[in-house]
Amino acid sequence: MKKLFFLFTFLLLSMPTQASEPRNSLKYKRDLIRYSRITWGMDAPVALFASQIQQESSWDYLAKSPYAEGLTQFTPSTANWLKELYPELSNGNVYNPIWSIRAMLLFDQWLDKNIKTKNECNQWAMILSSYNGGLGWLKKDIQLASSKGKNPELWWNNVELYSSRADWAIKENRNYPRKILLNHQSSYSNWGRGVAC
Repeated sequence: MKKLFFLFTFLLLSMPTQASEPRNSLKYKRDLIRYSRITWGMDAPVALFASQIQQESSWDYLAKSPYAEGLTQFTPSTANWLKELYPELSNGNVYNPIWSIRAMLLFDQWLDKNIKTKNECNQWAMILSSYNGGLGWLKKDIQLASSKGKNPELWWNNVELYSSRADWAIKENRNYPRKILLNHQSSYSNWGRGVAC
């Protein structure tokens, strides 16, 4: 009987476990799901959006970095541009979590319309790279990769390999889509669809 108990315990402990979402994310779950579906449709990649917020601020709506603020880490210039572009955002601010969620979703959607790739995984990798470092930088990276004979419609092992940014910026930017798409999404699988890469 003792051997059976130890065998059962060993098997239970060696089973792969799915990471669970951070506790502080749960207060935003309902709003993120609702606004994701309003903005992106019923098949919105909610797990990806939750992962993006985790990467941006670890769900801290008061988060500050040297350049950006709030739950979804907008710079003042990007926040002001979004307020001009989307009248429904004009009265909010980066420290309002609902404003931040809505702004992130709309900005991701704007980036999606301005980027064209081979498939959903590559599309989201480039959207996320642009969210982190700017669409202008992504376009330069695409042009550089293309000049080196790489496919400009593929992020992985193509565009991601080329950039003229500072070394620290390249490292941060290349880790950003990787962490969101490959590391964090499994924590939010019960929130909705993710993006398979």
